[in-house]
Amino acid sequence: MATSSTSGTTYSIAHALTGHGGAVRAIADVHGTVVTGAMDATVLCWDVVSSAPKQSIYEHSHWVTAIVPLDAAHEAILLSEGFATGGMDTHVRIFTRSDGLYTCVAVLKGHSSGVISLSWLQNPTTPQLLSGSWDGTCRGWDIASQTCRFVLPDHENGVCVLGLPNGVIATGSTGKQQGNQVVDARIRMWHAVSPTEYALTRTLSDHQGPVRQLVQVDAIGFASCSNDGSIKLRAADDGAVLVTCQHPLNHEGKPGFVLGLAYLPQSQHLVSASEDSTARVWSLDGTCVQTIDHPSGLWCVSALANGDFATGAEDKSVRVFSYRTPRNDALETALATQVAEAHVQAARGPSAVEVESLPPYDMRASQVGKSDGMVQMFRRDNVAWACQWSAVSGTWLDIGQVTGTGSGGVVDGEAYDMVIPVEIETPSGVKKLEIGYNQGQNPFTVAQAFIDKHLLNPSYLKEIADYISDRSANYQPPILGDRSTSASGAPAVSPAPVASPYFPLRTYATFDSAKIAKLLATVEQFNTLHPVLEGTDLAQLGALITTLQQTSYYHSSTITKSQVATVWKLLDKWPPTHAFPALDLVRLMLVHPMGATHITDTTAVLRHGTLP
Repeated sequence: MATSSTSGTTYSIAHALTGHGGAVRAIADVHGTVVTGAMDATVLCWDVVSSAPKQSIYEHSHWVTAIVPLDAAHEAILLSEGFATGGMDTHVRIFTRSDGLYTCVAVLKGHSSGVISLSWLQNPTTPQLLSGSWDGTCRGWDIASQTCRFVLPDHENGVCVLGLPNGVIATGSTGKQQGNQVVDARIRMWHAVSPTEYALTRTLSDHQGPVRQLVQVDAIGFASCSNDGSIKLRAADDGAVLVTCQHPLNHEGKPGFVLGLAYLPQSQHLVSASEDSTARVWSLDGTCVQTIDHPSGLWCVSALANGDFATGAEDKSVRVFSYRTPRNDALETALATQVAEAHVQAARGPSAVEVESLPPYDMRASQVGKSDGMVQMFRRDNVAWACQWSAVSGTWLDIGQVTGTGSGGVVDGEAYDMVIPVEIETPSGVKKLEIGYNQGQNPFTVAQAFIDKHLLNPSYLKEIADYISDRSANYQPPILGDRSTSASGAPAVSPAPVASPYFPLRTYATFDSAKIAKLLATVEQFNTLHPVLEGTDLAQLGALITTLQQTSYYHSSTITKSQVATVWKLLDKWPPTHAFPALDLVRLMLVHPMGATHITDTTAVLRHGTLP
């Protein structure tokens, strides 16, 4: 376990708190009591010394994803210490302490999706509570009247919030989907126009991934963290970047998502929590001074009043780290053992592969790779043989024998250990999508990235994550080697088919988009394998695709019978495995006003209605 430090302050584990039934998503220090919220929809209030919860709160109906202590002004108003929570049930709740126990005294309703961030905004009268939500808004609440005083709208999906001492509000967004990427993750600065109105004064787009959290940094400004693996220290007045801390790249050449951030005023350090299972301690000049490995991905980190910090993990645990207390050898050993066991679990060896269903190696030339670098298995001399597609040469390049089993593939040009099909019900029907998953990844992080990518309802998160966990439990990774390597282990057992709750399909399914520009290239590529079209035919298709691309001219453009006949030729002559570009053209022609006029022979389409 990496715990080395390059500064005079070294943090070591002081307490391990276990008791939640789900991943820990939020932590706060309320006058020395560590309060945690988790995906089990509970809040636990901990006696840290005994490492036991002294109160369990079951007020929430969904995950608890944000906690913030009451500020001093509201403690005076409410005559009690306490805290506020936000959860995926869309509500904000206020808890105060009476007779030694916390009770809910108010429920603030107004958000239409899960609340994922809370902060206090100082103003000349009474501070207001800020809440950020997956509904794309930040709301400002007056706790005494339990009313929403203002709404900051039009964010890109999930919103994190921060009230700065100068009265400025900073908000961050998780971005929106564009093609195969999440773009437009932004930080916004808002200045008060009146007590109930704020004006947008600056927008920052310097993160390359969803913005996950904003934290205040005393005497400097604030800091932000993102899925792009960076932490940026910023000026308070305009959000300008002063220093950038960058998480290292993983074996795939990508940084781990930084999902949580905390500032430690006593030691003047930042601490980041990442899905790569590390907490990293950073000096304010951008240097990583300590890395602390965990056995699972981290969702959150919080500074404690005594200078310690606590992490919340996917393994349902809260761990407190301190530089003040003597090293606890028993806890350090336990943590190191847990980390080692997690590494062993992630690298578990393979079983034997069943090769009968693989395509023959001698027939590989008849298959075209979907993208450069795609890995495909073939059957060669009764063993599985891995090949990689070269788009430059148009051939499969040998890699080696596969001596284990796997269910890998490619999603959007990237190879994964597993490609998991997912069916999502939408108002227009069921969408069939794919999730790329690498063994050892945090299922919730992968599910969240999948939701962000496809702009899905956040309420799908647990269902998708559980589905990934169930499917990955049967995964046995491929091992590549030379042909002399023999298979080992027991025969692979195919997992039971997963029943779909959405089929049979009872509504029409729509297709939101199509990569029209790539259709002609795909047709030309397949035509080299199955020569059906001549030069004039390809010219007809080129003209047809140009017409289909120019949707704004559908009222005046035409589709000819000869163009339709060319598409029918593909459907008649090409095998079902390569018919999909022709079917795409039929679908697109039906949208054009003249398309249905010419498309009269439906039997050609019906013959290809069921593909392998």
